[in-house]
This record gives sequence, structure tokens and C-alpha cells, in this order.
Amino acid sequence: MNELWARIGLVGAALAVAGAIALIQRRRALSPVRAVETPGLAPGVYFFSSASCPTCRRARETLDASIGDSGYDELVWEEQPLAFRDIGVDAVPAVLIVGEGGRGRLYPGQPERALADL
Repeated sequence: MNELWARIGLVGAALAVAGAIALIQRRRALSPVRAVETPGLAPGVYFFSSASCPTCRRARETLDASIGDSGYDELVWEEQPLAFRDIGVDAVPAVLIVGEGGRGRLYPGQPERALADL
């Protein structure tokens, strides 16, 4: 009987974790686009990712299909953590569109909203 309750507990914990992940991803997808200062970045499209990001590959594929792999610059957290800090990127994936004058718009989550504004 104890083994049954342990299994039920594990299933319940797994469902709770899956629900929490879904809520976090939904919150990120609905997160507002933010205006940011972009010190030292030229006008263009920037993709923020991480080696440990489970959804970054899908975001990269979307960008590649929409604007080509040479249509954006990728910044990887493990290689450039100071750039993330300076711009205020606190979650990946994220897309930054920088305009003239160093002003940018940061789009958290998958890149569809950013691509719609290009």
C-alpha cells in the first residue's frame, strides 16, 4: 500500500512541475515588450539564448526560417553574460530589435511577436 501512495505522490509531483513550467512559459509569452537602452549594439536583430535553454532551438529555427541565419546576431549567456546584464535580459529565449540611436525593444519568449514588428 505504501508503494501505491509513493507512486501517486510521484505522479502528483510530476503534474505539479509540468503545470508550473506551463505557467512560467505562458507568463513569459505574455510578458510585455520592453524598451531598453542598448549600449554598444548596432541597429539590427539580436537573439539571446543559453546552452541550457530547452526552447531556444525552436526560437532559432523560427528566426532562421523567417529572416535567415545571417539576419540576426546570437548572444549566448555562457559566452556574454555582461551583455545580458547590461541590457536587462533576464530570461531566454528573447529577441532584441535595435533601431537607430541605440534604442531597442526587447521581446521575451518565442520570436513571433518580434518578427511581426520587423
